[in-house]
Amino acid sequence: MTFFMRSLHYMRFICLQTAPLKKSVYILSALFLIACQPTSPTEVLSSDNNEPVDIPLISADSVTITPDHILSIKPTRYQPSLGLQGRIEPIKQINLMAAQPLTVEQVLVSDNQWVKKGTPLLTVRRQEILNKAIGSDNTETNIEAELNTTASNADGASTSDNTSQTFVLNKKSNVINDNNRAELASNSKGRTTAKQSSDLITLRARFSGRVENLSVQAGQKIEAQTVLLKLSDETELHFISTLPIEAESQISVGQTVNFTAEDRVDKFTGQVSKVQAVKQPMQLLVYVNVINNEVSRNQLAPDMQVTGRVDYGQIEVGTIVPKIALHNVDLTQIQVPPYKPLRSLTANIWIIGQDQRLTRQPIEVIEYDPLTKQYLIAGISSDSLICLANLPIESKGKKVVVS
Repeated sequence: MTFFMRSLHYMRFICLQTAPLKKSVYILSALFLIACQPTSPTEVLSSDNNEPVDIPLISADSVTITPDHILSIKPTRYQPSLGLQGRIEPIKQINLMAAQPLTVEQVLVSDNQWVKKGTPLLTVRRQEILNKAIGSDNTETNIEAELNTTASNADGASTSDNTSQTFVLNKKSNVINDNNRAELASNSKGRTTAKQSSDLITLRARFSGRVENLSVQAGQKIEAQTVLLKLSDETELHFISTLPIEAESQISVGQTVNFTAEDRVDKFTGQVSKVQAVKQPMQLLVYVNVINNEVSRNQLAPDMQVTGRVDYGQIEVGTIVPKIALHNVDLTQIQVPPYKPLRSLTANIWIIGQDQRLTRQPIEVIEYDPLTKQYLIAGISSDSLICLANLPIESKGKKVVVS
């Protein structure tokens, strides 16, 4: 009789002799039986699909694996693309900012009001009066309020790094009747000093748009660098995305961009209008104009977060692999729509070369298929084999033995 049987017989004997402890002994017997059961191999190691995976045998100069560890290359064609992400904003928008202390004389518009190009917005007056003897009796003197604009142009190209617009008073004898600049309709004749009325400035809309962030009122004295209002044309929209500078050769003006917006089911279309390289930090700014159609007009609005892609180059060839083949990578970011990474996603994979030696090779993860739970990757030659075993880094260069 084995030790196990003798132990079980002894416990049963105790049970018969000591009735009050019967239930406790039975419990101990069950626990003893469970503890003696061997562990199932499939409980030791399993794949993501709950399939048993054998552990490879690793020696000093070789790695022994089974045929289940080997995956042949299955070529798959795909279109290379770049991910773009940004926030919807009007192409034409400006912030009017005082360049010096002013007094607001009149507010001629209201917040959220749509105005046409050339509409008077505000009249303001300089707080300091410049007294100067001028001209003869037939001389007309005009003080122009010149607008140094950094707003976006109609083609989406910004003339500066921001969208603020400042005005400064210049003593000039000529008047520029241009809607891009504020005009001063005031003059004095004869030899005299400049009157207070010569400092009255009327600010006009340089394009049709909506008045926003109107923060001043009549009679208010404002300091320099105070923002007076914002003017935005929300009928023409775009977004700006950043890419690594290495993508400069892959993207150009005119390329089509397909994108989605937060909380929207429909897909939208845009077009690259400008590509600009900046130095600090070194990156690429991609301006994408939204194609103005019924779908975009009804659903897109400023401040919406959008995500899209732009195709480039020729059709290339990749291969399909399971998750178990990919190492040193976080794949959660592409397991949600659109199932493609915004930026290049690099992983490592074990390759069995023609010399039967193991190589740890970096590859690019292109796309995730939620139906098959497989991944499209690029960067592997068609004459290689993929090793699915999760091997230590020391396996590099060792010979593969299949058993």
